Amino acid sequence: MSKSNHNNFYDLVHLRRFEILLFSFFILLFGDLFIVTKVDLFPFLVAQNVVASLLIFHNRLRKKLFFLLVIILLVALELCSSVVIIPNTKLAFFLTYIVYFAFLSVNVYRQVLFSKEVSIGMIAAVLCGFIILGLTGGFIFSMIEYLQPHSFNNIAVGVAYVSDLIYFSFITILSIGYGDITPATQIAQKTALLFGLLGYFYGVVVIGVIIGKYLARK
Repeated sequence: MSKSNHNNFYDLVHLRRFEILLFSFFILLFGDLFIVTKVDLFPFLVAQNVVASLLIFHNRLRKKLFFLLVIILLVALELCSSVVIIPNTKLAFFLTYIVYFAFLSVNVYRQVLFSKEVSIGMIAAVLCGFIILGLTGGFIFSMIEYLQPHSFNNIAVGVAYVSDLIYFSFITILSIGYGDITPATQIAQKTALLFGLLGYFYGVVVIGVIIGKYLARK
């Protein structure tokens, strides 16, 4: 591949970076439905999402190094925990995920706010931003359950409770509230309330931003 074609390829990938990131988020959320294994796939599903997120930082070496460090840390923690029991490994997982998604959200939300027009890339960034909010909530809820067991009712025992609380997080920010999983402690209730407000606020703000940009083009 010539240097010109190489540059054109990376320019095209960077142009479609939020569509690729959105697809990666769908793999993260639903990938374990299609791969049956006894190994906990979640750290590896997150790792592929981190790789996809590198596309956002086309020429930003320091931020790329940060995300590469996240990948190495996640995989190392997973491999170490499968060989030897390390205290607070799960807590390290949750903190790493939360920092990663917080860092990524800044760049996604910036794209939404400062995009000059409504485009497929912007819509993809909007969806990515909402998924990031849901995943962040899921990991915060999981950290609460890890630090204070039985903070949530009707969740699975063992590592499967993380998936249950990610599901609960999305149900909360979507204002669906099936009631199958409920917060049982004050900190869990207040955190669920906070994410319910954030989900509602996100929807209102995003709709306003999209309508404003659409009208500005008229």
